[in-house]
Amino acid sequence: MNAYTAAQANVLTIRQLSKQFGSRFAVHQASWSAQRGQIICLLGHSGCGKTTMLRLIAGLETPSSGSIQLEQQILWNEQQQIPAEARNIGLVFQDYALFPHLSVLDNVMFGLKKLPKAQRQAVAEQALQHVSMQHHLHSYPYTLSGGEQQRVALARALAPKPQVLLMDEPFSNLDHRLRDQIRQNTIEILKQTGTTTVIVTHDPEEALQIADQIILMHQGEIIQIGTPKALYRQPATLFAARYFSALNEIPAQRVAQQLQTCFGAHPISEALAHHQEPIRCCFRPHQVQVFSQPTTGAIPATVLSSSFMGHAEQLRLQLDPETIILAQVSPAQTAYQEQVYVRLDLQQCFFFAQDSQPKAHTTTTAEVANAF
Repeated sequence: MNAYTAAQANVLTIRQLSKQFGSRFAVHQASWSAQRGQIICLLGHSGCGKTTMLRLIAGLETPSSGSIQLEQQILWNEQQQIPAEARNIGLVFQDYALFPHLSVLDNVMFGLKKLPKAQRQAVAEQALQHVSMQHHLHSYPYTLSGGEQQRVALARALAPKPQVLLMDEPFSNLDHRLRDQIRQNTIEILKQTGTTTVIVTHDPEEALQIADQIILMHQGEIIQIGTPKALYRQPATLFAARYFSALNEIPAQRVAQQLQTCFGAHPISEALAHHQEPIRCCFRPHQVQVFSQPTTGAIPATVLSSSFMGHAEQLRLQLDPETIILAQVSPAQTAYQEQVYVRLDLQQCFFFAQDSQPKAHTTTTAEVANAF
């Protein structure tokens, strides 16, 4: 598929989009796209630009440069600007923004003013049925739980059948014990309706669970775009690797054409061969194999502490006076002794130059065409 054909297939296309506040870029040269029915997560720490990106798409902020395209319609570029109310885009705010003086039914009908009243009510009732809130038609928002309010807000956003739905931290206000269930129900509704959705979140676990594609941002720039599995298993930078879980980092020394670590040697990649900065060998706690007896390829370690996590036990291990790592293992029937032995498959590790941390991933035109 060439770049033009790929662009034609996209519901939403962002090209070189920037938003500048004074001398600071909240969003800088962002390019990405979403196909019909996809769930896209804009992921990053607070202040990284993800909510600004959402507001630019919605028309609540004006870009400094670039373009926003919804299917074949240009929503914004330097020659054309479509106002927020004329964009066929739904928006669910973090606080849901329901009208407290209106019933659930009237809240959902509010966005359907262009339709005759009888049709408005029928469409609103159908939307509420989609989210299993039809039995609360005449209730008021203050009588509903947080999860119920979230479903009403979702019904209101879906009722006009938007081409794209935008959701800003939609699950962050929910009780932690209910969040997983409500989030799963919401994703099922979005999939059933085939709604192209862009969700802002700072929670990496949430993004991994719900997204078809993740756009990881840092300081206004896109660090990496890809599927959840790609970002978790093949992070492009040290920042991306650190974002998704606790990360062990140990030094790797250049010896000829190899990187030497305390767990053995690994061939040096072409990308790192010319770096003069120190190299870090990085791996996640669950990748560490722990044995109670000496084992081939394993090195000794001292157990400093252990924490029971229910699904796993986390060990804090000292390899040498300078190196402490974390390991996650299945809950043990008996506690580990102070001395254990650990092994690591270097083929599954990430190797980064130490200066790779602040560098953003540069997205090319070809990647934008092929990323989705």
